[in-house]
Amino acid sequence: MTNGTPRYLILGGAMALLGTVIVVLLIKSTGEDGPDGGPSVAGRASFTISGDAVEAIVPGKSAAIDLEFTNPEGLPFTVSGVRVRVLKVTAPQAPATRPCSISDYTVQQLPPETRITIPARGTGTLSGLGLPREDWPRVGLVNDSVNQDSCKGASLELAYTATGSGE
Repeated sequence: MTNGTPRYLILGGAMALLGTVIVVLLIKSTGEDGPDGGPSVAGRASFTISGDAVEAIVPGKSAAIDLEFTNPEGLPFTVSGVRVRVLKVTAPQAPATRPCSISDYTVQQLPPETRITIPARGTGTLSGLGLPREDWPRVGLVNDSVNQDSCKGASLELAYTATGSGE
């Protein structure tokens, strides 16, 4: 990180698919190596990522997730490398003989070159930023030959990670 652009390491948490917020911690790097050989930390900032599926999740069809990024800090930054994964599945209707699990779901990521700029003390959604829906992250139920009724009414907990750089 010697090009002078501030870089941030991000530590993420988890969120439920239906609107719970995730707080992501940004640790600003000075671009110098710290005593442990890793990046030297200059300051901290935080932002949140939340999102909802914009359509139902059904076997063989994935649902787009319109992510929202909120920046409470006084400087804009650009987010890249957004990754989504299914962390946990809660399926109250699933019998013990056919549980609904993480392996029943698949995630399609944002294209790796996607950059999302969030204004200072602002909010941006994928839809509001004009990112085509086909590029949004998607979560889907794997369509296989096994009866998937055990996944009816399931809720998903997703984990997000990302990288950010200051403007």
